[in-house]
Amino acid sequence: MSDGQSFGESFLFDDKVYPTNATAKTACTVIKLCKTDFFNLLNQNQDVSSRMFKCIADRLYYKYVMLFNVSSPDPVLKIKTVMDCLKGDHDHHKHSFQIPLTRQQLANLTGLRVETVIRTIKKMHNINLVKVHNRKIFY
Repeated sequence: MSDGQSFGESFLFDDKVYPTNATAKTACTVIKLCKTDFFNLLNQNQDVSSRMFKCIADRLYYKYVMLFNVSSPDPVLKIKTVMDCLKGDHDHHKHSFQIPLTRQQLANLTGLRVETVIRTIKKMHNINLVKVHNRKIFY
């Protein structure tokens, strides 16, 4: 999650128990709305409603892409797909976006072993897909 993002709102559209939780790693502001207030907010503000549905659509897209990514046997493709999702609409210049994940986190997201991620990042660096500087990965 990053500034301005929210979580849990999609679960308010049904009456199931939340299948997730969250822990803040940095200081943040949490705004808690009850279900009734949330739906009143959406009904009374077209702009908020549109942005909320765009956010949910973006998450569904990411989950769809990652679902098919997990089945790929190619570690370069797996890691590149995660990096493409992270980079999103940021600056599209080559090596301009610092990947905000550790190699362990990349391994967790791709289903790869951390050793495989380390070797693959080195390979990606050698073929100029990424740049590694001071242990930071730039894509």
